[in-house]
Amino acid sequence: MDKAIFTPNEEHIIKVLLKKNEKLDEGILRKAIAFIADAHDGQYRKSGMPYTEHPFEVAKILAELQQDQATVLAGLLHDVVEDTPHTLAEIATEFGEDTAFMVDAVTKITAAQEQNKAAQKAETYRKLIIAMAKDPRVIMIKIADRIHNMRTMRYMKPEKRRSIAQETLDIYVPLTHRFGLYKLKTELEDLSFKYVNPDEYQKIVDALIENKEKREKYVQSVIGPLQIKMALEDFDCTIQGRTKNIYSIYNKMISRDCQFEDIFDIFAIRIIVETIPECYLALGYVHNLWTPMQSRFKDYIATPKPNLYQSIHTTVIGPENKMVEVQIRTKDMDLTAEKGFAAHWAYKMETQHEGEELAWLNHMVKLQSEISDSKEYLDFLKVDLKPEGMTVFTPKGASIELPEGSTVLDFAFAIHTELGLHCIGARINEEVVSLDHVVTHGATIQVLKSPSQEPSPEWLDIVKTVKAKQELRRWMKTSIIQQSRSLGKEIWTRELRLAKVEKDKRPGEEEIRRYFGTLSMDDFYERIGQGELPLQDIHRFITGGSSLPKEMALRFFPTFGSDKKAAEEMPLQIGQETSLVIHFADCCAPLPGDEIVGVLRPQIGIEVHNKNCSCLKNLPVEQQIAVAWSADVTKPFMTHLTIDTDNRKNITLDILQQLKGSDVSLDRMSVASKQSTGRIRMEFKAFRKEQVDSIITKIKQISGVREVSKA
Repeated sequence: MDKAIFTPNEEHIIKVLLKKNEKLDEGILRKAIAFIADAHDGQYRKSGMPYTEHPFEVAKILAELQQDQATVLAGLLHDVVEDTPHTLAEIATEFGEDTAFMVDAVTKITAAQEQNKAAQKAETYRKLIIAMAKDPRVIMIKIADRIHNMRTMRYMKPEKRRSIAQETLDIYVPLTHRFGLYKLKTELEDLSFKYVNPDEYQKIVDALIENKEKREKYVQSVIGPLQIKMALEDFDCTIQGRTKNIYSIYNKMISRDCQFEDIFDIFAIRIIVETIPECYLALGYVHNLWTPMQSRFKDYIATPKPNLYQSIHTTVIGPENKMVEVQIRTKDMDLTAEKGFAAHWAYKMETQHEGEELAWLNHMVKLQSEISDSKEYLDFLKVDLKPEGMTVFTPKGASIELPEGSTVLDFAFAIHTELGLHCIGARINEEVVSLDHVVTHGATIQVLKSPSQEPSPEWLDIVKTVKAKQELRRWMKTSIIQQSRSLGKEIWTRELRLAKVEKDKRPGEEEIRRYFGTLSMDDFYERIGQGELPLQDIHRFITGGSSLPKEMALRFFPTFGSDKKAAEEMPLQIGQETSLVIHFADCCAPLPGDEIVGVLRPQIGIEVHNKNCSCLKNLPVEQQIAVAWSADVTKPFMTHLTIDTDNRKNITLDILQQLKGSDVSLDRMSVASKQSTGRIRMEFKAFRKEQVDSIITKIKQISGVREVSKA
């Protein structure tokens, strides 16, 4: 195609693309640019610029990332099908099936993305993940598209800017991290932060400008001695200093609960060498100069991040006793850190899916098919895509990728569901830790299990990964059904015994199913156990005979509990270690030793209350059932105390001293004071009523304690 038909700007774009990626074909580029110039003729962006500015900029980002010909072409053409009369078939004919597939995928994702509802957002991301799994180059186009849109977002309405910026932080920033695109990641973070929290953004910008000269002087005070040290050792390397991005500084302020002035490590020193052995040699020289902080040392060369990022990170106490982060890496590692591992596989897509760097993508595709709820799926993405991921190892050396903050229990479920269900803890570096222990990057973990161990509802608060939560919910759903049927059968048998119905005169299964409208006896027992069949209906059916219509039976036969004495002599035993259909009421928090009563509640099962609980008056008497503590109760129960006091010095310490000698585990405590009075609320685990009564008695004897009440 003759160059004369191109505008100076189009000629410039062609030169830039070829300069950024010399493997691109100039002839095909000219053909694509002529195609979109014609297709988007007369179309303009909100900025007033010709629409072609956007696909040109997207293509430039892709070329700089060393993406292949088809991907750069798809970047140029990605809006043609959506915004012009041209069809996908035309693109396939003119530019190839590969390019057409990517344009189609991006178009479908964009179309779904126009909706703001949670269900539509979830569907958008599902399409994004599926398209990425088929061809990871699709996400590179979406990332490039998002970057240019973020760069020009000032022309949009404020509420739209905030919404897009938050989505960028939640989804696109983690994706750039997953693909190792750190340079683009920091740009997206700062652009998003600018619109999500403009006031805090501007404060940090102003502080950076104000402290620029001082900061640069300090960086030189670090680089200078390093350069002298390396010269004396005849060690060839490049040393750079850079300020961390604005969003990173903000997160440090939040996590450390401090102001900008208190953040010393707002910059990092980077040492770039040729080989891996030189990385460790450079590390030794750095530690010879300044004292390292062992707790902040990370070796991502020995244990690379899942996105192939490699570097040594060490924090030292530098000049003026300030913390300085030093990163040491080879030139190849630096290239991967800047442009991502995508550049390595851009030209070998046939084998890419075998690589570990995209194992997380296959994992996400598998899990998303199991999550139907839109909100849960969006929450799953925010956790599973979160940048702060880590790699841990099994004793045999297999690597497992987990989100930051994951526990031993998450690790166990990541290996195998059965291992997770029966996990009792783990051994890390010869130390035995509990199942809620938070694991760290690079740790080797041996899971400990017991056949008798079973999950409890509290496990859902321990785990962080979606897989673990899903498996726990699946197990609990099955267990609730089984336990409901067992409990329902026990209640049914008890009612028959209370009514003194002889075995040969008991109603048959067909009569029971017909009367109660259940599909089977298991269904009948399950509905009783989950509190869905009123006890008076069951009693009336037993005493009134199944031959009467239900309405007549309810009218003529006595209510449940008419023989109260007999009922109380046959209480249900409460207190087994793991039960998903027996719940202890928060309002009175009953303890072994308290007199208790059960209430059958729909979708709950049995809710156990203290017999003198004031909430019982609001619950149907006919649903109350006699219960008693079984002899095998060994687990601790949560107890809540409210202590009204004088506002005197050290009274809280005196109260804690009483707890210390009482064999209880304090979970939470809050203290509030006003003028001459104070109020202390505490939650702790105790084993029996007598134990809590003793604690209350001791606390009441403390000088300044006015009143102690148990929730």
